[in-house]
Amino acid sequence: MTLSELRPVGLAHLQQVTGLLQDARLAEPFGGVWEAADPQWWWRVDQHDDPEGQAIWVDDDGPQVAALFTRWKGWIGCDLLGTDASVAAHSELLRDHINGRFRESPVSMIIRDDDPTRLAAAAPAGFVRGDDEFTTAWMDAADRPTRPTLPKGIRILPYEGAAHPMVARNGEAVAERLVETSLYRPDLDLAVWDGDSVVGYALFWADGVTGVGLLEPMRIEASHQGRGLSKALIAEGLERLVAAGCTRLKVSFEPSNQPAARLYMGAGFRPRSTGRSWHRAASSEGAPAC
Repeated sequence: MTLSELRPVGLAHLQQVTGLLQDARLAEPFGGVWEAADPQWWWRVDQHDDPEGQAIWVDDDGPQVAALFTRWKGWIGCDLLGTDASVAAHSELLRDHINGRFRESPVSMIIRDDDPTRLAAAAPAGFVRGDDEFTTAWMDAADRPTRPTLPKGIRILPYEGAAHPMVARNGEAVAERLVETSLYRPDLDLAVWDGDSVVGYALFWADGVTGVGLLEPMRIEASHQGRGLSKALIAEGLERLVAAGCTRLKVSFEPSNQPAARLYMGAGFRPRSTGRSWHRAASSEGAPAC
């Protein structure tokens, strides 16, 4: 079937990417790297407002593949979206497209080690293997931990519209950008309070289409670590994800971060896949036309 190229911008682009990732997850329960919630979380950073839009290829059944570019500080993230079969069938189209985008900036992909489809697309597009590694771990909802008793004075509360706990990390607009996305729920945006101070946070994402619940991001302030707050926060968030209808739960982390690995494994997550970064250096010749 012939593909047509769309160039949506802004929230229209995010809507198309969300649907594409949901379709891919339904087709491949453990395939790929990202959930639909991932680019929704990235939305706080990159509004995808490039005037020419970002390419998504569709047929009569809807979106089939896309090359998603996300602007981070000093570099561009690139992700090939679609089922393995769709990416393989259109690898030449995707390769030619990413070869023509953002040549003036370094570009990075995250690819699973057991993903020959995307690995085969990366090398001809000029990407070389990097050193950054990641692990993706899953948990069945029935295996979630029980809520522990909180230390005295500690409360875990959802976001209610005041100053957002992630402002210091993500800027003043983090709350208004998150609320624009279709999967964000304030009742899954949790903060740990010690008296009148926020000492930690975690954002949980419930995807009602795929049944996957995602944890991204999470932090406990250094001054409050070692008190069991991370375990309590995860348990609270996972319980809320299951109440929201999630049947499978997911988290990704860097294996070199041993405290994070111990935390997630202790909560019941089990590693399913590993991967690493792949990089394409900036071209000194500038960016060719898209």
